[in-house]
Amino acid sequence: MKTSYYFSDKTWEELKEYVDKDSLIILPVGQTEEHGLHLPVETDARIATEVAREIAKEIENEIPVLVMPTFWAGYSPNSMNVKKWPGTMQVRMSVVIEYLYDVTASLVRMGFKKIVILDTHGQHNPLLNIVTKRIADDFDVYPAVTSPLTFCLKEFNEVRKSVRGGVLHACEYETSLMMLFTSLVKMDKLVDCDLMRYQSDFVAGDSASGGQKVTWSTWGLQDSKTGTYGDPTAASIATANVCVAAMRNNYRKFLLEYYNFKKQS
Repeated sequence: MKTSYYFSDKTWEELKEYVDKDSLIILPVGQTEEHGLHLPVETDARIATEVAREIAKEIENEIPVLVMPTFWAGYSPNSMNVKKWPGTMQVRMSVVIEYLYDVTASLVRMGFKKIVILDTHGQHNPLLNIVTKRIADDFDVYPAVTSPLTFCLKEFNEVRKSVRGGVLHACEYETSLMMLFTSLVKMDKLVDCDLMRYQSDFVAGDSASGGQKVTWSTWGLQDSKTGTYGDPTAASIATANVCVAAMRNNYRKFLLEYYNFKKQS
């Protein structure tokens, strides 16, 4: 019987063995929020869960690894109108920071020192940066924050079908992954009316095209008709397979680098 790599499956005695082996921890951080007419509200959390599973499978025979339960309820802005589009959790930013700090600090106090956060919700990145800086200051332990899209960016752009403005929220990228990971995509609800039209020398208007020079919220740039930004009609399982293969390969390279790194003196 294959050994589970899930933290929650272990007894305390088994976890002590993983501490002694200096195991790598993967912490998936998603969100529950509206994702247009065609995707379930669990999309971010589901992608985080599935990608964490994929990369754990990729490296489990090379280094000791444990996958944490997925963080599923966090911060989303008021512009994601919960009255108009029900389903979005709106946990205060300060609470998200304190919660994720406490979870990460608990792992560090157990003895885990190699922690990689897998972030699939763009609103959480600045909060996670605060968490990891506090952990570094308090414990001299340095977690890494990663985003799956950046680990397949080149490969995705080689096969994407949407034009610039097609990849932001409930878009070609997320819809492709959900088509692969679930049977919950409502294919008859796919629409392209919320393609992001605002682009400039400073604002890419697209999460995958590059060229973003400033931080400026998508929700303040253009109203959404369906709760989507981008073009989900361009999504496909073939695109998702390309992304997942790239994620597995590139995460493996980084996780081995991160796990084996020794601080220079």
